[in-house]
Amino acid sequence: MMMGSRSLKLTEIVSKKWGVGGGSKVASPSAAACPRGHFAAYTREGRRFFIPIAYLASDTFRELLSMAEEEFGEPGDRPIVLPCSADRLEQILDAFRSGGSCGKKKSAGAGRISKIW
Repeated sequence: MMMGSRSLKLTEIVSKKWGVGGGSKVASPSAAACPRGHFAAYTREGRRFFIPIAYLASDTFRELLSMAEEEFGEPGDRPIVLPCSADRLEQILDAFRSGGSCGKKKSAGAGRISKIW
C-alpha cells in the first residue's frame, strides 16, 4: 500500500496538535493530561491510549492513521479514533514495546495489521 500525502498530512496534524514537546490537550477537563512526547488516541469503543510520538515514524502507525482517516476523516478539533479495538491496539503497542519487528518494514507492518484486525 503506497502512503500518500493524505496519511502524511494526518501524521503532521497529530504532531502539531499534541506536539513533540508534549502538549496536554485532552478530551475533557477531568481527563488526565497527555504525557510529554505522546499523543492521545481512542479506539472504536472509546478507550483512550497515550501513544509515543516516535511511533509515527513506523509504517505500522502510518498505515493505522491512514485507515483511521479513511474511515473517520481528518480529526480536526475532535479526538483521533483508531479503527480497532482496545485489545488489538494493546497487541500493536506491546509489539513495539517488546522491540518486535512491528513497523520496521512496510510489508511486515502491513501484514501484522491485517492479521490482528
